[in-house]
Amino acid sequence: MEKIKIFFVSRTVRVVAGVVGVLFLAALIFHAGVVYGSHRNPFGRHDAGRGFRPPFFPGGFELPHGFISNAHGAVGTVTTLALPTITMQTREGTSQTILVGTSTITRGGTALSVGDEVLVLGEPDSQGRIDATLIRVLSATSTHI
Repeated sequence: MEKIKIFFVSRTVRVVAGVVGVLFLAALIFHAGVVYGSHRNPFGRHDAGRGFRPPFFPGGFELPHGFISNAHGAVGTVTTLALPTITMQTREGTSQTILVGTSTITRGGTALSVGDEVLVLGEPDSQGRIDATLIRVLSATSTHI
């Protein structure tokens, strides 16, 4: 009878020790992941100068080199459409003149019209106008000019 009791106790001790060991190993792996992640955090203060580089885009989310060298932009509603210029009221309430050229890319609509909400990216000129490289229509109206 004594033999059976000793075997039962030692088996229980082995099971408890195994469970504690597995939990310790899991905690160690978790801690290693936290340490690694805190050093690799692309949104943290360690990478503040790198810009927007989320982990799901290899190499970050950037426009191709030279796409818009001195990039400026505006978001607002088109108030006047007299090509090659567009006047828009920005979300801040200011008026912005946009220059449209033959190399300007337009996305998001078939025709640009007064009342459309647009996002414009381009280079500023000496008069504060934006020479548009890209115009993206965010919401279109039904009245086309």
